[in-house]
Amino acid sequence: MNEINNGDFIVINNNRMEESEFVKLNVGGSVIYTTLTTLRKEKDSMLGLMFKKDSTWKHAKDENGCILIDADPRYFLVILNFLRHGEIIIEPNLNYYGVLSLARYFGLNSLTDLIDNEDDNKNSWTSLMEENFLTSEIDHNKWAVTREAGSSNFSLEEGRFKFINRVYLVSKDQFNPEDGEIRITGIWTKETPDDFFQICTRSDGKSQGSPYFEAKSGVEFHYSRGQAAIIGRGGLVPSGVVKIKKQGEFFFGVGVPVHFEIFDDGCTVSFSLWENTHNTSIEVETTCTNKNLINYIIIHNREKTSTTNQASWLSNIKVSRWNKSTPRRNRYRRVHEKKMNLNTSI
Repeated sequence: MNEINNGDFIVINNNRMEESEFVKLNVGGSVIYTTLTTLRKEKDSMLGLMFKKDSTWKHAKDENGCILIDADPRYFLVILNFLRHGEIIIEPNLNYYGVLSLARYFGLNSLTDLIDNEDDNKNSWTSLMEENFLTSEIDHNKWAVTREAGSSNFSLEEGRFKFINRVYLVSKDQFNPEDGEIRITGIWTKETPDDFFQICTRSDGKSQGSPYFEAKSGVEFHYSRGQAAIIGRGGLVPSGVVKIKKQGEFFFGVGVPVHFEIFDDGCTVSFSLWENTHNTSIEVETTCTNKNLINYIIIHNREKTSTTNQASWLSNIKVSRWNKSTPRRNRYRRVHEKKMNLNTSI
């Protein structure tokens, strides 16, 4: 049985795609016009497979015959524009990480590489350490674990490290940003609603002790109660004004994986957090030129409060170093900020 979608755009014959250049999509409630040539630009991506010639993909349609795509139309338009022109165009108030998340979902590797790599070159970062916590015991060649308070504890389960009541995870190696900019990425997931996320660079690996067991020294990247901050410990006071690059509070619930990214080049430091459940993010940046003779990385959570235990999970952590002689370009300068109209034909 032949089914014609609005007569003018696309023909689906027994779920097989036949040639017809124009197509009409319903993306998250917005009608978007585009072409099969655009959608097939990356043939091995999900979009390429969905709309390839003789595709057997079963397309759901709305009452007007538009092919349904369950995605945010603002992010989808960025993807379509990239497929057509090879450029990234993001409006100023659009969530940068939402575009990256959707590009990954559709398997658009050329777009994710362009966004995710600071100079569009994967070889610009040298991996110094990767940890997926896949074994039942801590790798003592990479980490030392200290229980800073009497109730502190930890466990490793299903590729994640669990922090309980201010346990310290301290790198065995030192990572001096003066040897090249340091980048730290990973995923943090709260198990209790009031827990904090704290990670330090340029640290001696020790705590201040009772009552709160904060880090003794270092540049601390801190999230608590909807706010991200960069704090100096032990005299390493940020020398610049903290700039909020993504405005607003950033709350995430228990069980929501939150991605983080930290940069420290010995002068400029930045801290980004984003989550894909509600496509929200926050980023702060400042300068800190104070040096430390010891440069461990510390990761820890909050201390026990009253009778309430605090717990969170860490996974997929990676530490890399910028290996180019020229400074890294700020990724936001590579993104063209132009207004986009959802009702414009693409």
